[in-house]
Amino acid sequence: MTERMNKYTPTMIFLVLCMLIVLVNWNCAPKIKEVPIARVPTKITSYPLIDYKGEQHKYRDNFDSFIFPRDSKKLTQYCAFHFEWEDIKAVYGKDDDGEWGYSYIVNKNKKSWK
Repeated sequence: MTERMNKYTPTMIFLVLCMLIVLVNWNCAPKIKEVPIARVPTKITSYPLIDYKGEQHKYRDNFDSFIFPRDSKKLTQYCAFHFEWEDIKAVYGKDDDGEWGYSYIVNKNKKSWK
């Protein structure tokens, strides 16, 4: 029986040392703070617009089904910055730099109560 105990003694010492190393280093790893998951809305609910004067407007709408006006057609939207209904008109032409593109003319809607 002593022969059998001597045969497994180095293996047992190795296992005990391994367990001791694991237990000593159990909390040595740096604690990683949980980063909160940012919830990003997938649906755009508002959009900014800068008119030809450089004034900023903000409109809210269902942007997925929204068709922006082109070729001098008007679109009436409620401005979240000015708190009134505004007519948006897109006009294609040259800007101050000579570049072709759309500029937006925004006027107060005549049916607005303000």
